[in-house]
Amino acid sequence: MGSYATVNDQGSFSIKSTEQVRRSERSQVRANAKFREAGFNPYDAELFDLSSTGFRMNTFARPAIGKHIWVSLPGLQQLECIVRRVEGNEYGCEFVNPLHPSVAAHMQSKLRKTEPRY
Repeated sequence: MGSYATVNDQGSFSIKSTEQVRRSERSQVRANAKFREAGFNPYDAELFDLSSTGFRMNTFARPAIGKHIWVSLPGLQQLECIVRRVEGNEYGCEFVNPLHPSVAAHMQSKLRKTEPRY
């Protein structure tokens, strides 16, 4: 069982358990994406899970918890998000406006992580 730090919109930090109940179904995906902070050039990121309320990504950029960023997912317009958690190079982000469930399901299917075939 692990834990991580989060921050709410008012700037208060809290520690949460990784076993807390999720608001929406998370799906493992594999996709390259770009994100940017206001006034900065885009950074590369690798998405590795996605739900209608947010996603997790790996990146070497260092967005701070509570920072608003805009992410470009394959086939969608840029979406505004808030960085909610950081663990090493992994970032958990929440969509400001959640994806419609059918859009989330389509993206999860399109980007589903598949094992290589040999």
